[in-house]
Amino acid sequence: MWLLTFFTVALGVSAVCANDYNFLFNATKLPNKAVTPTLANGHLGFVVYGDSVHLNGVYNGLKGVSHRARIPNYANIQLANCSSLQTQPRNCRYQLDMRSGKFRTTLEDPAGGYRVEHEVYPNRHFDQTIVNRIHLRRLSSSQTIEIETRQRIGVKSVDLVEEPLEKLTVDGEEFLLLCAKTRQVEDPKYQREGHTVCVAYKQVPRKLTLTAEETDREFLFLTVFSHTRQELEQELRGLKANDHERLHRLEMDRMWAKYGIRVEGNDRLDRVIKASAFYLSSSLPSQTSFQPSSYPFYGLSPSGLGRGGKKLAEYQGHSFWDTEMWMFPPILLLDPQNARKLLHYRTLVTEAAADYARRNGYEGWQYAWESAYTGREVTPDHCPQVPEYQHHITGDIAYAVRLYYYATGDLDWLRSDVCRLVYETARFWKSRVDYNADTDTFDIGRIMGPDEDHHNVTNSIYTNVIAAHNLFFGAFVGCHCRESLAGVTEDEFAQFLRVAKSITLPYNAQYDVHPEYKEYTFGTPIKQADVVLLGYPLEFPMKQSTKANNLRLYSMVTRPDGPAMTWAIHTIGHLDLNELDHAAAMFRKSYQQYLRAPFHVWSENGDGADGAGNFITGAGGFLQSLINGYAGVRLRHGKLVIDNPRLPPATTRLFIPELNFAGVKFALDIGQSGFRITFGAAAGESFEKLTLLVDDLERDLFEGCEYTGSNNAEVRLRNDQKAADDEHSSCTLHDTVLGMRLADQDGRLLSTTQLIVLSLTVGLLGVLYSIRAAFRNKRGRGKVSTDKENMSKRLQKKQKNKSAK
Repeated sequence: MWLLTFFTVALGVSAVCANDYNFLFNATKLPNKAVTPTLANGHLGFVVYGDSVHLNGVYNGLKGVSHRARIPNYANIQLANCSSLQTQPRNCRYQLDMRSGKFRTTLEDPAGGYRVEHEVYPNRHFDQTIVNRIHLRRLSSSQTIEIETRQRIGVKSVDLVEEPLEKLTVDGEEFLLLCAKTRQVEDPKYQREGHTVCVAYKQVPRKLTLTAEETDREFLFLTVFSHTRQELEQELRGLKANDHERLHRLEMDRMWAKYGIRVEGNDRLDRVIKASAFYLSSSLPSQTSFQPSSYPFYGLSPSGLGRGGKKLAEYQGHSFWDTEMWMFPPILLLDPQNARKLLHYRTLVTEAAADYARRNGYEGWQYAWESAYTGREVTPDHCPQVPEYQHHITGDIAYAVRLYYYATGDLDWLRSDVCRLVYETARFWKSRVDYNADTDTFDIGRIMGPDEDHHNVTNSIYTNVIAAHNLFFGAFVGCHCRESLAGVTEDEFAQFLRVAKSITLPYNAQYDVHPEYKEYTFGTPIKQADVVLLGYPLEFPMKQSTKANNLRLYSMVTRPDGPAMTWAIHTIGHLDLNELDHAAAMFRKSYQQYLRAPFHVWSENGDGADGAGNFITGAGGFLQSLINGYAGVRLRHGKLVIDNPRLPPATTRLFIPELNFAGVKFALDIGQSGFRITFGAAAGESFEKLTLLVDDLERDLFEGCEYTGSNNAEVRLRNDQKAADDEHSSCTLHDTVLGMRLADQDGRLLSTTQLIVLSLTVGLLGVLYSIRAAFRNKRGRGKVSTDKENMSKRLQKKQKNKSAK
């Protein structure tokens, strides 16, 4: 039975009944827009009953006002009797069916003797199409039945310059065609012209009629939103020639085969899981679509693809660290194909990242805190401290690359797609540190960590650790990529390691706790998870007592209504410490105050206020608390670990239908007395590259087999296979250890070449920083440290002493 369940999922057939109650979310009236469901398919997105559609990658507005361009929603068709937000319509019911990805409005009038069902959805195979289907059915009346409809596209979009409306005939069917171009580019240096969009639609009759001779009738309206006219016409021909409804169902089956995590014994929690998986996966591309888009995938915004069309609202469709640190981890394990697309977006915008670093006086690439189409900084002007100080996003992106490498072991990808990204972000941190002569270590000053309530601090511990991760990984990737990194010497990779090991590690030995930053006073309130992120996801080695003290200290001072992701991380931390009651309390807190009835839409705020709608950052954090917390799944170099898997509160089973590691898929089923792993299909000879341990015993690994355990499991790359795959077997990924004095690193001084190079580099940077400091002092922004000059003098003195000896 276990095997049958897995193969049912693996074949793309739903492992749950299509009418399962937990997929259905019902209401008798429409809520306000902030908590109305968002429907999307990776190419387009919209809010149900909303007058706007947004397309992947299409933005309008210069710099900080860049936002998703609002395209009038010609697919916003409504039953007139059921479309009022001000009054409660009579005889109307509303339903979000997450299983099928459809929103339904039902109007049943017993007195009139009829029933109308209207469903709207973005097709997941024909992903440029929104489908509206209206079904009229006679119940008792023998008269002609007329149903009033509305096509509410809203006001004319200020984001678009429209061309004259045309008539378009495709295979004998006539549509209205609107093509337009966005008014303003994001930055003329990186974007030469606006985006083109084309919409094909039909005028919807004001009344739909069921004649006296008919018992039922169906009306179908297809609206296509494309980047080009050519794509639009191709989509229309494909729709006409194919069963688009069946192909949509197939894609939904494939999606749920990956994201269909479920629990038994707790329907309330199961519905939270389904809603989180649905809203997160909806903004991602389908596994297959009718035609490839002319646009690559442009990342995930905290509010998904269907929102962000207004200035200064719903994050304007921008990408933040939310993508890599909160949404990426569950996507990576469940859906690595889309995880790769998320990372690919960061490789498209590297020109802006290189310019950003140079403009700020640094080397390498510095990624923008808020990024949209071009990758330039698009944080609104009213938040100046964030882009100026919150630099950890550069390390967050490199850390996501590291996790993808852990999950896939794909060295070819590492060397080709992201080699330069990892190397250049490491260069950024090498130039970003300040030498502290008093401690003989490197500080990172003028910074802001994840706790956005405090900026311009020194040695944010989260930032220092993520920077060290980046530098260690940069040395490892640089070793693998040395042939393609023209002009780069081994000395530079050695400098990455040397700087990483000597980045300051804030630690209070008296209380066995990590201060959030150098100037932090214990008891000061903070916004959200910061220091606690060291335990997970950063997996920075520390004593269990330190991890416990970090959790207790920062639990007491974190805003109780802060972002949902905070409590997901606290959940995982308490599980790692085997503090199950604390974990359960944090787990409930991570979702109960953030889900909005009736459609389980995630909200940014925990105080009852709406905040940004469709806050899929929270959904991503919540799914991590299940997969990486209760299920105990962790990615590490060369292996996937399942450690002490447990059931969430008040459940009897936790089932994850698909986890991915090194080209192999497997299901994880956790019960009250143990767990079961069932392996499905693998790419090529992937099984031959892996070793399986269950409860510390090695097991033979075969496709289609299942294995039971009680404590732990590991799927790992064979050591001999790793060496065979890697002609650079001498390349070592060092553990992230920091806080060492430079003089103590291996008891050796730098080589002569390293000293000269590092001394000249640091001296030059010192001059640049002095100039930058003077400029900042003029603007009243405080003095910039010149410790780099001191370091240069100290290193030169060491060199003279060495030469004298």
